[in-house]
Amino acid sequence: MTRAWLVRRPSLILLVTLSLLAVTVTTADADPSSDEARSMLEQAQDRLDELETAFNGVVDDYNEAQEELEQAEAHVAEARQELEHLRAEDEQLTATTASHVRQLHKFGPTVEMATLLSAADPSAASDKAAVLRRALAGQQADLQSLTATRTSLSAAEERLVEELERAEDLTAEVAERREEIEATIDEQEDEVSHLEGVLSAAIEREEAERRAAEEAAARAAAEQRRQERLQAQAAQQESQQTSQQEEQPAQTQQASAPAPRANAQVAVDAALSKLGSPYRWGATGPNSFDCSGLMVWAWAQAGVSIPRTSRGQFANLRSISRSELQPGDLVFAGSPTVHHVGMYIGNGQIVHSPRSGYTVEIRSMQRSDLRGFGRVG
Repeated sequence: MTRAWLVRRPSLILLVTLSLLAVTVTTADADPSSDEARSMLEQAQDRLDELETAFNGVVDDYNEAQEELEQAEAHVAEARQELEHLRAEDEQLTATTASHVRQLHKFGPTVEMATLLSAADPSAASDKAAVLRRALAGQQADLQSLTATRTSLSAAEERLVEELERAEDLTAEVAERREEIEATIDEQEDEVSHLEGVLSAAIEREEAERRAAEEAAARAAAEQRRQERLQAQAAQQESQQTSQQEEQPAQTQQASAPAPRANAQVAVDAALSKLGSPYRWGATGPNSFDCSGLMVWAWAQAGVSIPRTSRGQFANLRSISRSELQPGDLVFAGSPTVHHVGMYIGNGQIVHSPRSGYTVEIRSMQRSDLRGFGRVG
């Protein structure tokens, strides 16, 4: 099991290093957008998921170490009982053997001959010799038992020392793993907390920018409508003057603005009227929209039908340059292919339906993945 842990360790350390690097890079970034902050948070969450997978392996190692530690402690307890039993046998055999040794030392090697000579008759001598031989045989058996017991005692003591050392090593290893797991979890929480703060700050900043942009766009739209009214009035007056000069009845002439611009203003006003409407995939109004659905609905209010999807609009509308942009033109974005569209309303702003969880809003048309511009009509 120890080898398995050593194999996992480099991978885990690498993931933690990447996680800390992500925090450092995020901290160095100056005021990321909410999209960028959200992307960084999603990437961090992916790294956290990988760390959690690694943690599961560490937890398994921890549980296995705990089981081995409990088994080692059980073995130590058994070894201690065996050791106490062998010590008791050793003490008893040592005492018995010592008594035999003292007797042999007292009587010497002639003990058997003296016993035989002191017998009153041959029969008694034979009995005493048999008793003496049994005593000497018992002494020899006790000596052999003592030797075997001491050998077992020595082996048990060595096993006890090994079990204790192994138990101590396991305890230290488990404690080290627990500390590493807790430290890595703390690093995870720090990274998530940091990136959530970055995202929250970006959303608040962009909300303030959005409100300012809406106000600016509203002022610009009002000014645009005023200018168009003035242009229409001037055109009407010019038309009346021309009619009078040509001596034609005034009632036979009608004043009109260029049809595309008038339609474009209707479409712009229609799109702006849906600010705050929720995004819904596949929706074309009147209460919710996806990005291309908002364009279809707004231009339908001006009596103009355009393709349903952003790709279809990009492919079929007349392409124009950035310098030619006018309110009502469509702004396309996406990489590697077009997948988003908004309506230009002037002053570098667009009105669009961003994505799920958001509502129709006004924002800057500036994006890193701008693909082009199209004009309806």
